[in-house]
Amino acid sequence: MTALCWWRDDDAGRDHPRLHRLLDLAEAHGLPIALAVVPAWLEPLAVQRIRACPLATVLQHGIGHDDHSDDDQRKIELGGTVDRAWLAGELVAQRQRLEDAFGAQFLPVMVPPWNRMDPGLVPRLAELGFLGVSMDRGPVVAGPPRRVDAHVDAMDWQGTGRQKPLAAILGELDAGLAAGVRPLGLMTHHLVVDEAGFADLDQLFRLGHDAASFRWAAARELFVEREPAAA
Repeated sequence: MTALCWWRDDDAGRDHPRLHRLLDLAEAHGLPIALAVVPAWLEPLAVQRIRACPLATVLQHGIGHDDHSDDDQRKIELGGTVDRAWLAGELVAQRQRLEDAFGAQFLPVMVPPWNRMDPGLVPRLAELGFLGVSMDRGPVVAGPPRRVDAHVDAMDWQGTGRQKPLAAILGELDAGLAAGVRPLGLMTHHLVVDEAGFADLDQLFRLGHDAASFRWAAARELFVEREPAAA
């Protein structure tokens, strides 16, 4: 049976050469990519480039990627010290902003910055107009909102601050597939990927073309067409 994988790239919105490099890579391999876009970062040329890539699906990456954590908390935008009524209103306003910018290319799925949010806010996402949420390393949850996570972070945040070596990324993907994680999500951050990192991703996707045991799925397939949730 073919296993599903998916590719989510976070922190999009600004017109940056690495955004163009990322989308060029997706197009070169014909791979669907889910871009977690920060609404407050949107720049016209970035919108133009993303709209020109039919393989790209836009998800919502919070509001402005701002830290509202208390002194004893890890970084969090969708929670912490921020007023919850204001937060709910901003989530809706910024969802509309992305919908206006990208039309049908936008999928109302919340990707909270730093992959965390106030647990009490998660069940409210559906009433705020979101059909899904995506964080990291969790199982599929039917919802609402439907949850489909990214499991393999290509970045070494605690060590080098750079993208992990190709062998390490492949090892984590193989381990996830062997453990039965379905769909298995790969998370990248194009703004901090150097040319060597892009070369590794290119090689990773070339290897993927030769694998008959899995395929790369579009976000819409996972959140709308509904890959079965874990029991």
